[in-house]
Amino acid sequence: MEKFLFVLTRGLEDPIRVTRALQLAKIAKEKGHDVTVFFTDDAVMLCQEGLIEHVMAPSGDEAVAQFIYLLAHKTPFYVCKPCAEFRKITNLVENATLATGHKLIDLAVESKVFTF
Repeated sequence: MEKFLFVLTRGLEDPIRVTRALQLAKIAKEKGHDVTVFFTDDAVMLCQEGLIEHVMAPSGDEAVAQFIYLLAHKTPFYVCKPCAEFRKITNLVENATLATGHKLIDLAVESKVFTF
């Protein structure tokens, strides 16, 4: 089993990257790997309760399906604290924990990193 860290920097403005990042995280989780997702920059908006439901790639893939799977399988979601504070994000989804760049680096040291 490998450790994978998915770092998502794009949010509602880039539904293709959001959907693909979460889709690949879901695939890794389904294969039994240890998966963590870190949301930073505009991606922190995705962890505000209810916003992910409106993200869909042109292919018809909905980000919310991947997101719900990852939540249901207790995938750790870390949300950049300064990014969330700047955007006034207060109502995070259940698995989300506020974290700083220090946590991101700690996770990256022990994981294979994918950045979207």
